[in-house]
Amino acid sequence: MRVFISKGFNDAEDLADETINRVIIRLPDIREKYDGEPSRYFHGVARNIIRENLPGRRKEIAGEVPVVWIDPRPTNDDHECLEKCLQLLPEQKRELILDYYLYDGHEKIEHHKQMAAELGITEGALRVRVHHIRSHLETCVRQCARGSPVTKLDAKAMVGKGSIGGGKPSINTETIH
Repeated sequence: MRVFISKGFNDAEDLADETINRVIIRLPDIREKYDGEPSRYFHGVARNIIRENLPGRRKEIAGEVPVVWIDPRPTNDDHECLEKCLQLLPEQKRELILDYYLYDGHEKIEHHKQMAAELGITEGALRVRVHHIRSHLETCVRQCARGSPVTKLDAKAMVGKGSIGGGKPSINTETIH
């Protein structure tokens, strides 16, 4: 966050979240090959995000097909699917994800610090937990929006390595259509 704040970004926490999310996505590919201080890798990803978010910067790649704009506002179906998927989460996970997105701006930063302190974890660990829950919700909402039945996963399916209840996901047979 300090890197983004020092560069004058108002949304430093969001950009830090994006940095962590990108590293998490790449982790399986780089885990065995990467040699060096992990913080340097994070810093490199953060630099790329800074470049992408500079004012007036156009994200163009030679030969890229023009991007078609899709309205990001959720439809009623998406909202209904999100509600269904939230209900499938274990209560503790549902409360955590809803609480995490409760505030904006500076209040959000302070609230996340408070949440991490209450849970006895670092802010980075909190972000990772939220990332796992959000990933599960996104998959669930996509399935629901396609008309596929969504299956309730227990808490073990949504925790990362080193988290409480780690291990292989186990699937509950409860399904919502």
